[in-house]
Amino acid sequence: MFSNWASSAVVSVAASTTSIAWMVVDYHRSLRSFLPDKAKQHWGSSLMYFLWNLLLIGPRVAALALFSSILPDFIALHFLLLWLVFVLWVWQQRTNFMDSAGGEWLYRATVGLIWYFSWFNVAEGRTLGRSIIYHSFITVDVVVLLATWWGYRDRVQTKAYGLALLIALPLTYLLGLLFKALYYRCFHPKLLRHLEREPRLQEDLAGSDVAFRDFSTQDGAPASQLCNQRMACHAANFYTNR
Repeated sequence: MFSNWASSAVVSVAASTTSIAWMVVDYHRSLRSFLPDKAKQHWGSSLMYFLWNLLLIGPRVAALALFSSILPDFIALHFLLLWLVFVLWVWQQRTNFMDSAGGEWLYRATVGLIWYFSWFNVAEGRTLGRSIIYHSFITVDVVVLLATWWGYRDRVQTKAYGLALLIALPLTYLLGLLFKALYYRCFHPKLLRHLEREPRLQEDLAGSDVAFRDFSTQDGAPASQLCNQRMACHAANFYTNR
């Protein structure tokens, strides 16, 4: 019975991780398609983007699942504490995407929820520094979660795989960081522009005018230009120089 439960847990974690990673890729492609001056993300670039997100989110979800398996009453407290930290961090970056203060705090709360699993940039400037801070924090958190699970685990039932998980999950997260660096070094869509001989544009769009795609009506009427300030600002900050 225990082996069946363990198999089901592994399948659930793998399925949820794959779904989250794919949603991140789809979101990234949507942002890129929103800005017509950005190079399109080809299948090779998308695959590498998916892989490093999978390798980063997978150990995170697995560590949370292991922790909740031995201390289920504390996983909600863990989420609440980290969520508050992330919301305060978003507030510290002085985001200004919504039209009202209440809407802005709702946006920050949503970002805090997403950052519990995966990070993306929400403000211009110092993107690399924020990324290092976030991944360092999550690495420490994953290690603490795994150490707690190791201390409270059932030694008999976890004898076959306990040590392997303890070693493999942090290494997988570090491998994801390596793939992320490799993506920005070798597979980023802007690197393909030189091969396609497209003009190089500024990567940092913060504070500049953003062009939008036109959608013409079927009857041949003049196209109206879409203007979504929040989406434009968010896309510009997302693609700040890393």
